[in-house]
Amino acid sequence: MQKLALRIFLAMLMLGFGQPARAGGETSSSSRGVRKFTLDQAIQTALQRNPTLLIAEREIERTKGVIIQVRAEALPHITVSGSYTWTDPNLARSTSIFGTPTTTGTPAPLVASQRSQAGNVQALATPTPTPGISAAQQSDISYNIRVTGTQLIFNGTTLPAIRGTFFQRDSAYFAFRNVLDQLISTVKTQFYQVVVDKALIGVQEESVHLLESQLKDQQNRFEAGTVPRFNVLQAQVALYNQIPQLIAAKNNYRIAQLTLAKTLGLDFDP
Repeated sequence: MQKLALRIFLAMLMLGFGQPARAGGETSSSSRGVRKFTLDQAIQTALQRNPTLLIAEREIERTKGVIIQVRAEALPHITVSGSYTWTDPNLARSTSIFGTPTTTGTPAPLVASQRSQAGNVQALATPTPTPGISAAQQSDISYNIRVTGTQLIFNGTTLPAIRGTFFQRDSAYFAFRNVLDQLISTVKTQFYQVVVDKALIGVQEESVHLLESQLKDQQNRFEAGTVPRFNVLQAQVALYNQIPQLIAAKNNYRIAQLTLAKTLGLDFDP
């Protein structure tokens, strides 16, 4: 009964490791036409997409902008302003009164003589109006242009501020070089770590296959009666201890890939 259970377990174990091996063979055969990702390509990708390096590069550009901003305070400033006004001619007219209408002539007497009564009555003279209302026309367009120029002579802070911005630019440049050197070193280390972890998976798989063959050999010997059961148990323990190392090697390989992808600034799903 124990032998039957052991054979079933070994068969399941061999099937479990046989499928990944066949899948790996198919992947390797189908990936022959896939372009390889070399170390130089990894470095170029990191230089283009690494977040830390991009931040350091933008910091240099920011300090250049600060230099321009501070130096602008010491340059002449010219301000031009203007205004243009148009008024409706109907609203621009204004009226002024120079006099009032008057009448001229000799008034009729209250008590007239008989001759005057018998004669023609003198008519009142026709009133002569004086000039009254006149319109004064005004211009309906007006404009104003103003140009102002200022120059900073001395304030005690502009020149030191300009010198300080140059120091900030140099500091940002050297910080960028430091990040660049560290990035190249990190990419090389992580790239070779991926290569090593991938090779370790193959080593652990070969070790598992070797221990499986040794266990099978000890079982055949035990069934033939040439070795005690202790040899079979010893081979089983060695195989079971090797399987976790294979799992750990695969996990390390996956972690190394994710770490390198993070450094390169790529979205990678292993």
